[in-house]
Amino acid sequence: MLRKIFSFFFNRFTLVLCGLVLLSLLIWFVGPLVYIKPYQPLESEAVRAWIIAAIFCVWFLKLFIQWWRAKEMNARLLNQLARFGASDTVATEAGPGKEEVAELEKRFKEAIGVLGKTRFGQTEQGWFGRLTRRYVYQLPWYLIIGSPGSGKTTALVNSGLDFPLAAQFGKASIRGVGGTRNCDWWFTDQAVLLDTAGRYTTQESDAAQDGAAWSGFLELLRRFRGRQPINGVLVTLSVQELLSAGDAERERLARLIGLRLAELCEGLSIKFPVYVLVTKTDLLAGFNEFFGSMTREERAQVWGFTNTYVEGQVQEDPGLQFKQEFGELTDQINRLLPQRLLVEPDLARRGLIYGLPQQFVGLRDVVQQTLSTIFASSRFKEKPLFRGVYFTSGTQEGMPFDRVLSALSRRFSVSSPASQAAEPRSGKSYFIETLLKGVIFNEAGLTGRNAKKERQLRLLQAAGFLALVLGLVGATLAWTVSHGNNQKYLDEVQSKVPALRQAVEESRDADPENMVALLPLLNHAETLAVSQRYTDDSPPLNWRYGLLQVPKVQTAADATYMRLLEDAWLPRLARHLRNSLQQASTANPEASYEALKVYLMLYEPERFNPRVVKAWMLNEWESTLPPALVQSGMVDQLAHHLDRLMEDRALVSPIPMDQQLVAEVRQRLAQLSPAQRAYSRLKQLLTSGTSLPPDFTVVRASGPEAPQVFTRRSGKPLTQGISGLFTYDGYYGVFSHELPKVTSLLAQEETWVLGKAEGQRSVANEVMTGQLALEVKRLYLMEYAKVWEDYLADVRPVRVASLDQAGEQARLYSSANSSLEQFIRAVAKETTLAQKPGTGGGTSSWLGDKINRIKEEQEQLSRLTGKRVNVGGLATSTTLEADLVDFRFREYRRLAASNGSGPAPITASLQVLNEAAAVISSAKQQISAGGAVPPSLSPALERVRMEAKRVPPPLNSMYEELASSTSALVGRDVRATVGGNLNATIGTFCRRAIGGRYPFTKGSSSDVTTDDFASLFAAGGMMDEFFRNNLQSMVDISTTPWRFRQGVDGTPVGGSAALASFQRAATIRDVYFRAGGKMPSIRMDIKPLEMDATISQMVLDIDGEVLRYQHGPQIPKSMTWPGTRGTGQVRLQITTGGTENTGLVTEGPWALHRFFDRAQVLPGNTPERFVAAFDIGGRKMRFEVTSGSVLNPFRLKAMEEFECPGNL
Repeated sequence: MLRKIFSFFFNRFTLVLCGLVLLSLLIWFVGPLVYIKPYQPLESEAVRAWIIAAIFCVWFLKLFIQWWRAKEMNARLLNQLARFGASDTVATEAGPGKEEVAELEKRFKEAIGVLGKTRFGQTEQGWFGRLTRRYVYQLPWYLIIGSPGSGKTTALVNSGLDFPLAAQFGKASIRGVGGTRNCDWWFTDQAVLLDTAGRYTTQESDAAQDGAAWSGFLELLRRFRGRQPINGVLVTLSVQELLSAGDAERERLARLIGLRLAELCEGLSIKFPVYVLVTKTDLLAGFNEFFGSMTREERAQVWGFTNTYVEGQVQEDPGLQFKQEFGELTDQINRLLPQRLLVEPDLARRGLIYGLPQQFVGLRDVVQQTLSTIFASSRFKEKPLFRGVYFTSGTQEGMPFDRVLSALSRRFSVSSPASQAAEPRSGKSYFIETLLKGVIFNEAGLTGRNAKKERQLRLLQAAGFLALVLGLVGATLAWTVSHGNNQKYLDEVQSKVPALRQAVEESRDADPENMVALLPLLNHAETLAVSQRYTDDSPPLNWRYGLLQVPKVQTAADATYMRLLEDAWLPRLARHLRNSLQQASTANPEASYEALKVYLMLYEPERFNPRVVKAWMLNEWESTLPPALVQSGMVDQLAHHLDRLMEDRALVSPIPMDQQLVAEVRQRLAQLSPAQRAYSRLKQLLTSGTSLPPDFTVVRASGPEAPQVFTRRSGKPLTQGISGLFTYDGYYGVFSHELPKVTSLLAQEETWVLGKAEGQRSVANEVMTGQLALEVKRLYLMEYAKVWEDYLADVRPVRVASLDQAGEQARLYSSANSSLEQFIRAVAKETTLAQKPGTGGGTSSWLGDKINRIKEEQEQLSRLTGKRVNVGGLATSTTLEADLVDFRFREYRRLAASNGSGPAPITASLQVLNEAAAVISSAKQQISAGGAVPPSLSPALERVRMEAKRVPPPLNSMYEELASSTSALVGRDVRATVGGNLNATIGTFCRRAIGGRYPFTKGSSSDVTTDDFASLFAAGGMMDEFFRNNLQSMVDISTTPWRFRQGVDGTPVGGSAALASFQRAATIRDVYFRAGGKMPSIRMDIKPLEMDATISQMVLDIDGEVLRYQHGPQIPKSMTWPGTRGTGQVRLQITTGGTENTGLVTEGPWALHRFFDRAQVLPGNTPERFVAAFDIGGRKMRFEVTSGSVLNPFRLKAMEEFECPGNL
């Protein structure tokens, strides 16, 4: 009993369990005292509980893994044994004893199945006994080797051991197929004994087969019991083979046994104990007589010796050890001899008892020699541990050996008595049970372990310890880093607290009705626990490891933030609502109604709707806050705090309701029509919560080329357009669908928003009659048309910056299925509301999903009210749609609709643009080449302008813009191109030819050469040719002064200065180059009018043409410049009475002009006449000059004012 109690309290399981319990108690009671500044990591009971649970889980997991591994290895081992048995069965099933073999195979398989489920060990019942039991794999294994018939099996059968499987299979081993042919497996509750076949030791029957089977047997041990394949080897030497065999035979047997031991050492790589059992000692004469009277306990004793084992001590020769110990065994028999002789009455038996010591001594030399031979092999890499020699007897059969009588018989030639063989023998076992249980099984741990496996294990253990150390170091490092991060985080949060306190103090002085004033405080409080040291929503891993403080701080910060919202911001919200309700304009009843409803929600929690409150507040903030604050994101911040305030609860105002204000607003709203309230409510609901169709935008309607064609006057993006509510799908799929529900909702709201009694509910009454829906529909359609008109007026074409772009723009407008055409068709569809879905106008996929639901909603509304709701008028009447929308946008339908026999009008309209595109491209090419503007451009652009008057917006502005822009661009390009050519081809030459020269510069001594003058001004000259080729088509020469014709945009191509030069050049051409002359010439008539009396004769010589006058008849003389002589000289010579000759001479190509410049020119009575008066030396004379033109070449204003042309 004491042994059981001791084994219970001091086994490994109990000790480990007690240690874990003690550790758990320390963690639970001492853990809270652990303080790692500034934390107490084990302060929380939950943390301690989790740690204790984790410790026990790890321990139980370890036990489970050990149990599972043992079970798995046990199953694999038994499975391998079954395969070995099956292989042998195949080899023997065709031989003799086939039926017996089959029966044995069946029995073997059954035994294997039982072994897979059986655990061995203590016999105690209960949980402790079950915990200490072990599988076959876990029991000590002993190998028994010896020659055939050496008594191995007999010794085990009569050992007195407990065999747990005896009930199922009898008290016998589990045999392999063929009986003891291979190996018997003896399963006891303390060990597994492997009784190998004797032929494994001797390998005499079939050396190759036996050797292979032996090697396979060792491989089996190595595979499934790698660390400790066996716990010892029992070598059996029978007295029979020791005494009957000769010296050579004994030596051969000893060497074979030594060889098997060597193979075991080498193959299993372990050092194991070897127990030598001398069996069949009952064959010694006198053995039974000497020991036959012993009790069972006395027979269970050990008869032999066990060497003293000292770790690391070198063993002596086993033969010498045996010789030393054998004497003590002999002395022990001799001490027992007198007593045995006294109690034995039979003289014959007494003689046998007396001779036993001598018979026993006869074994000494043969056993010593055999042991020396067995353990003398030098092949041992790891010598087995010789533990001792033991003398046993399993059963008493056979003829005893009497070495004394045999020696006397041989010496004296006397036969031994035959009566000894007839002596009856007993069936008792001697000296086996305690040997196995008390000696061999108790030394199961003496066996060494497989060196290779141990090295692997040590490496694994080292790796495990290293991992443990690294884990500990890593954990320490992780905790250090985590502690540092959390400490820095706490410092960071602490550094924000003063600013928060200051913000709280400042908020107390802020306007109690200003919600924006608290934003810095709320933002600071909400982000108090937010760190800038990490960017994600949750802290990184190196902040954790059990030390994370963020959740605790965040909880405290959130509590502070929520208190500020409730105590400081919510009162401001309530005051803001009250003020908004007070300030609501009587002209905006919708705002008053919504403000009243939201205000009342703060006092009636059962009616609180956070979505409605938020929508109203957002609209309020966006309309009342300065634009700069709205654009800075201030509204988003306010909305965020409002969401946090309304999380999972209804707001209740801390300020009492202003009953008088509510009554005033209700009275004011009672004066409004229900339709206005209903429509306002409908818009608010549809735009804030309902799933609307996609917005109508230019991009969605016109395709990807829209940005190249359209822009917005307001600067808004093309992706922003008309709300889906004001589209065809929005009208039939949303508005018509939601209108009954909204009117019903208004009927329900009348009671608590407007405070009306049941009988005063005007909205409900109008809902029932359908009149309310009709009026709301009217309001909607009026706004529908207004929204579309404003939007279409805001769409304009992209401005063109060049003629290339203008031409490209015209092609984009007029191409097949162009963006412009798609846009017009889309507008026509969206503004044709009288054409209902399914009547040929086409129904979108989005709208198709909505149509069938309208009737269902109407039926539900009828069931809700108990009456038939007349909303059918919404789907049947087309008067409002046609009057309020369709009629105002009829031009779009006209353009987009086809009469069935030809293309739609929009196609013909775009054809005008297509023609203009071709003309614009041609004009660009001609202007770029320096040519004139094609005459077809102006008519083409004019047709575009005319077409603009026949199309609606934005087409009219697009057409007009295209024509005007093209005209302006033509003028710009002409000025750039033609002006550049003018300056390059004429301007430079002109300035060099006439600049600072006479006659264009009076008084200049340098003359313009006649060739240069002709090149510039002659018919077909530079000025004339440039004008005809580049400017004539753009200039109106029917007026004076000439002027450029106006383009389509109303502006002339060029300036008046450049054009005046060409007009003056034309005048010069007409005066000097009459009849198409190539050189300048002047024809004139000169008639002397009077001359001083002192002048006797006057001679005027104009380049060879002479006029003489001597106070005679005044006869005119026709003269031409240049004259016939070609001298370029004009000479006026007078002769006085005293024959004195004086005169005037001018020379050069412009001598005639210089001549008349010396005269005083007086106008004549007609434009072509003038009088030239000369005064030469005080003597006067006058000539009448009649030119060939009314334009006087000598006083030609066009020449005096002429300037060389530059840019247009």
